[in-house]
Amino acid sequence: MGVSLSTRYVSSWQDSCAATFNCTSEGLVNKLGEAINPTCPANGSIPPEVWGITARACQEYCGMEVLVQSVDFSSSATTIATWTLPWMALIAQLPFEAVGWMDLLSGFLCVGSPALAAYSLALTAFNRRSISTKFRRLKTRAEQETPGHPYMAERIESASFILQEAQQGPIRADQRTGELGRLIAVDDERIHHFWRTAAKDLKNTRRDFTYSFLAQVLLAFLSYLISFIAAVHDSLGNPDVGLQFASSTVWSWMLPIVFGYISVGSQYKAGCIKDALTNMSIPDRDTAGKGQRFPHQKGLRPNADLYSPLIPPAIPPGTSRTDIHDADGIPLEERWEVHNHASTSQLRLRAPSVGGDSTHPVAQPLPPPTWWGFDVRGDERREGPIFNYARIFTSFTCAEHVEGGFAAAIGSFQNGNIPNKTEEIAKCCGFQQRENLIAYTAWAGIPPLAIQHMVRAALIALFLQWGTTGAAILVAYNTPAVCLGCRSGSYLIYGIAATASWVLLVLSHILSHAFMQRHEHNPDRHGGVLAALAVITRGAGKVIAISNALWLVVSSFMENMGMFETCWCQTCAVQLGADGWTPVFKAAIDLRAVAGGVWIGGFTMSMLVSLFVAGFFAYHR
Repeated sequence: MGVSLSTRYVSSWQDSCAATFNCTSEGLVNKLGEAINPTCPANGSIPPEVWGITARACQEYCGMEVLVQSVDFSSSATTIATWTLPWMALIAQLPFEAVGWMDLLSGFLCVGSPALAAYSLALTAFNRRSISTKFRRLKTRAEQETPGHPYMAERIESASFILQEAQQGPIRADQRTGELGRLIAVDDERIHHFWRTAAKDLKNTRRDFTYSFLAQVLLAFLSYLISFIAAVHDSLGNPDVGLQFASSTVWSWMLPIVFGYISVGSQYKAGCIKDALTNMSIPDRDTAGKGQRFPHQKGLRPNADLYSPLIPPAIPPGTSRTDIHDADGIPLEERWEVHNHASTSQLRLRAPSVGGDSTHPVAQPLPPPTWWGFDVRGDERREGPIFNYARIFTSFTCAEHVEGGFAAAIGSFQNGNIPNKTEEIAKCCGFQQRENLIAYTAWAGIPPLAIQHMVRAALIALFLQWGTTGAAILVAYNTPAVCLGCRSGSYLIYGIAATASWVLLVLSHILSHAFMQRHEHNPDRHGGVLAALAVITRGAGKVIAISNALWLVVSSFMENMGMFETCWCQTCAVQLGADGWTPVFKAAIDLRAVAGGVWIGGFTMSMLVSLFVAGFFAYHR
């Protein structure tokens, strides 16, 4: 529908439209939208029983080719500053902490899918509580059962904090060179210093409450509250104000999200986890003092790299596997043994050394598996709190490896076993001297607690998404004419798209994990259907989230600038079609009885949902 040469620009679409009708005009309806033929007063004015006009009458007399509301920039700027800008300012407080343009993507994902942000945040909270509980028990056990090794309790406390804080990036437990066992069991001042320093560094870089954060959050909340109180006091019943209030309500999910990431905890910038875990070199006691240069510890790797054992060399005719040893003196047969670990019951493949000295073998990470150039590992490898949704399984597995190592070491120390050599150290922790600790756990081995966390986080995500979006829909839908129109329809589209994006990204994570399980055991396996589906669903979820974020911002500005004041929108053609109508003859005072309960109900609903979710995150900090 375009604008013709006869277009007249007016200051009020509703007043100008109402002025074109009189008592005898066709298309008049009552407050139920039913056509009526009213008894006309002597002056020919519109009688009180007439509330509005039909969609057909609106299109004929008030269409865009006849009347177009001019944009009052002063009024629109005030409305945008009152109802929208305080929420948009909070975007700066969303959890970015990614790398480069991933910060921008993180912002789009949060705004485009609050369900995804809430889901990642809830998983982080549940995982923190689980890790804290398990390692607190380990610490108590260490204090009681290994009084001769007081450093164990301190290390367990540090490991607990590190694993909780490292959730916003990939992390792997690594025993390929015996590193994890040494970190856990060896009584060495350098190792003591590593645990203390890594935990301290992460504590120092932890994102915490600041005055600027508090000021922004309070500004947004008070602006929302004061604007609502003023609207109820001065403009209760005004459809325009009611719909502006609805457009603000749809943003209210930001309060618990920005508060939650501060409360639950995240690092304030990208790279903090890597810096903390690679802050110093730790020599192997077997080679200390031999003039070698030592790399930083590798027992806890801040990356998602995969390594695989080499193919065993060809065996000369008449030679037994047990007669062949690698550079470390380990029999070939033993080196490629596959065994079960008591704490995780998961396969762990023994990794051989590949040249270099016997303590620090040279090993290069495998190239990542791709499908049409896209990394199949997905968001699990990316830094940033918004991507925590893709790390639930690998985080659990890493924590289990570390927990199992400490538990086994406590048992060994209690039995009087003091390890001295590399092999003894590994055995003390329940590990082999050199092995690849599985990162992508088989489905049968995934702890039920991880699945419980996913289900509970999903409920929190849906509750926040539809508790706030639903409040906006409630207000817009019940503003006369009561129906699904442009405003309520735009919020419904936003909620559905946000939920669809979240579902697709979680599905992508599951598909990626299924592929990586196979790839970890067979690195020669190339992308197939699983890899394709993982990449496609991840791409689709992100495209929807980005589009949805843009749609929310654009629709909020369009709403506050009066761009929805057209016959198609005002008469709810989305739902009612030709049977739609709009109440052009009634002022705010006539609509107070209808609007009062709806406005207060929508505000109360959004605030209760936000406060409940924020309280949940505060409890799980």
